[in-house]
Amino acid sequence: MDNHKVSRRDFIQVGAVAAAAVTTGPLAAMGEEEKEKKKEVQPFPRRKLGRTGMNVTILNQGAMANMGDRHLNLMHEEGIRCLDSADCYEDGKHERVVGEWLNKTGHRKEYCLVTKDHPFTPDQWVTMLDRRLKNGRQDYYDLFFIHALGIDEYPDGCVNWPKEREWAKIAETIKKSGKARFVGFSSCCDPIEKRTELLNNSAKGGWVDAIMVAADPSLIRDNAEFNKALDACHKAGIGLISMKEMRGRASIKSVFPEFEARGLNPFTAVLTAMWTDERFTTLCSHMDNITKLKENAAAARNFKPMTDTELTAVHRMLDGHAKGYCIGCDGSCRRAAGTETAFNDIARYLCYYEENGDREGARRLFAALPPEARDWSRADLAAASKACVCKLDFENILTRAAEKLA
Repeated sequence: MDNHKVSRRDFIQVGAVAAAAVTTGPLAAMGEEEKEKKKEVQPFPRRKLGRTGMNVTILNQGAMANMGDRHLNLMHEEGIRCLDSADCYEDGKHERVVGEWLNKTGHRKEYCLVTKDHPFTPDQWVTMLDRRLKNGRQDYYDLFFIHALGIDEYPDGCVNWPKEREWAKIAETIKKSGKARFVGFSSCCDPIEKRTELLNNSAKGGWVDAIMVAADPSLIRDNAEFNKALDACHKAGIGLISMKEMRGRASIKSVFPEFEARGLNPFTAVLTAMWTDERFTTLCSHMDNITKLKENAAAARNFKPMTDTELTAVHRMLDGHAKGYCIGCDGSCRRAAGTETAFNDIARYLCYYEENGDREGARRLFAALPPEARDWSRADLAAASKACVCKLDFENILTRAAEKLA
């Protein structure tokens, strides 16, 4: 293949300045804040979420610690109409804050509202939905997900749930009740083969309406089986929501000329690359401050598919920066280090602590790991980093984890 000419599909597989208007009269006398309120927000791009038929904004406000009305009001003004929450975010506080804001503003029907919980049996899932509705003070949710399906707290057989009849029956019961319009799961589990199996089983099973899955341009390019599983879900009419596209890359500062010409920074460039993949309906982004919110919303409103040159630049940037979080672990790090250390989980919990601001939750998750998974005293960290599919600097990550999580 000619590496200098990469088609949009190959990217998946391999890798006018506006003039300022000077106004006179009453508008000129307005304060900047009042002018801002008077501005018309551009229509926000939407896509259909698989067979659900819901038209969802291509940017989804992810959960953040201490979310308040100021952030939610600005999110609404920017045009985002998709909100994500879960049972465990700030021990349910996040879900309550979002629900209360929607109720007092009267905006509920404008939003695709998502929440999640951690069932271990189909019957538990129904009961948990009632708890989520009560906590969020809602009559219904648009999407109700099994949260982080495939992680260690679930039984080994959970990869088969998307094609099991018992779960299909409960999914239908939930939707017929009107308490949730559509159902599915989120997944960021490792090894990547497990995440891939969950996707493939969903395409075969028929009851999963939508999946929120950890993915980024590098993972899609480098893992052919994962990419095929995305294809299978898309063909089956399952709505795909991307998450964790930039997790652990906070150190990226460089702006390639290909991005600068479009007014993109490294973060919004990756989001734009993901939007260029037509299989994804919306991206769930952890926008925990006003700057991120405005930058990401502007990128979404101005979205145009990336050119081959721009897509190649995204890969070049990501390939040149080691991540701080494993998005596609295949277990190589543990095997190379000769240890049972849960490198990928520890890196993920550290991101929860440092990037999400969920310090208590990150420490709780770390403490819940088995002793052998938290012990790296005899691990060959250099070998682990060399074998890591994401090229993580484990010595640096584990040093910080010892200070913040232990």
